[in-house]
Amino acid sequence: MEYIKIGAVANTHGLKGTMKVKSFTDFKEERYKKGNTLYIFFKNEYIPVTVTKMKTVKNLEYIDVKEFNHINEIEKFKGSELFINKEEVHEIVEEDAFYYTDLIGCEVITDSSIGKVSDIREYPQGEYLVINTEEKKNVLIPFLKQFIKNVDLEKKLIFLSEWEGLL
Repeated sequence: MEYIKIGAVANTHGLKGTMKVKSFTDFKEERYKKGNTLYIFFKNEYIPVTVTKMKTVKNLEYIDVKEFNHINEIEKFKGSELFINKEEVHEIVEEDAFYYTDLIGCEVITDSSIGKVSDIREYPQGEYLVINTEEKKNVLIPFLKQFIKNVDLEKKLIFLSEWEGLL
């Protein structure tokens, strides 16, 4: 089975084992709906859990799961990532909209190769591609139309515009 990362367990809340989750998905209500199965990646294993309740407070989701009902059972998962089954992902029909997992591994090119996308980070200013360069250093590029000419997911290529000072 293939998995798609949708969040990470940031902390616990209360004694009943509620997880505070930093979400990486734009489809929060759909992903964390009651009855949905999530997978906690812990010690190289995907542990399935069933959502029983979800609410959003500030920038975090508070999620209760059927399998764990006490803080002592959930505490060990702090820092673990949350996934869904890739088959549950619906196709994006919007132009210029992408799943993060589709962008990771893409080669970033101007007139030559800069490196490969290793991660996407969200900041208040927007999303940034983390590009691992051939010099083994990470470069952040804003994922904005003025910097990105084209994305070819079939060929796993991202074409950048030439901007002085961008790199």
